[in-house]
Amino acid sequence: MNMESDCRHVAPNDSRFAARMRFHQSWYRHYVLKLSPGTNPAARGHIYGNMLRDKDGAAGRNFLTDDIHRLAEKRMSDKTGTVECERLRRNMLSSQPMCFNLFGPAAKDPSFGTQLFSGLPGLPSDIQVREIAFEVAPDRTTHLDDKTAFDAFVDYARPGGSRGFIAIETKLTEPFSRASYGFAPRYSRWRVTPGWWWKHGTEEAFADKSLNQIWRNHLLAFAHLHQRDSVYSEGYCAVVYHEDDTACSDALRRYRDFVCEESLATLLVWPLGNLIDYWSDQQMPPVHREWIDAFRLRYLALEASQQEWEEHLRKRPTSGRRRLRRF
Repeated sequence: MNMESDCRHVAPNDSRFAARMRFHQSWYRHYVLKLSPGTNPAARGHIYGNMLRDKDGAAGRNFLTDDIHRLAEKRMSDKTGTVECERLRRNMLSSQPMCFNLFGPAAKDPSFGTQLFSGLPGLPSDIQVREIAFEVAPDRTTHLDDKTAFDAFVDYARPGGSRGFIAIETKLTEPFSRASYGFAPRYSRWRVTPGWWWKHGTEEAFADKSLNQIWRNHLLAFAHLHQRDSVYSEGYCAVVYHEDDTACSDALRRYRDFVCEESLATLLVWPLGNLIDYWSDQQMPPVHREWIDAFRLRYLALEASQQEWEEHLRKRPTSGRRRLRRF
């Protein structure tokens, strides 16, 4: 990508994984979308390869299909929850647009959603998807009294008429939490609820930044299931993450040790590549096949940009630079 020598394809504080993913998004923008890079407001306005220009973001180029773009714009127009419009439209590395790109087709067509979700590891095989929503923030006063939200929320029914949900957290390169939230009274009030999902006394460990967000999402699912007027008889918390993100997989492995054996089934761990492989094996019309192939190229097929990545590493100066962080 010599033509973009004034564009930053890697950030100074990137981990090795984040650097590789940022570079791949830059490659995808340049070679697949054939667009110029945009400024990064979080980096003093420097031009970054994973950022789109304002006009390209507004045109929906951060999304794999026009239908997904329309879903995202509709969600942004609601002006509720934790939607970050700038990030959603322009930051190709963000997990927020990835979430729309991953679940958008299922949200548009619940029958297709039923095909994709029924039989996924850990889920009943007979679920019927009713609705999929994005950036869902339940009422704070009756839940956790903080800003914790679900990236995606799948409402489903079972043949007998019972209802359930899947509360989904999607991760790409962002750390789980930049702040630490101790086991405050706003959380501990749920401790006396029958069916508590965690081992006794493990709450003190959840202030750890690497565990805190996993726990709060899991706790939010617990609180949502145990609302006084809840329509749900079962609920799951699913974490979708890139399998190359070893920091995330390590955190999930450690976190599982704090969950009661009988409650482990409420926490679903879905590596992104496994999810796409599972869906790719299913029969689907050409329009959905094109979507899943485009998703794979954008987020998983790092071999497509490997030659340029190796060239980029060779050209990086050997002195006066910050090394890519290890996990």
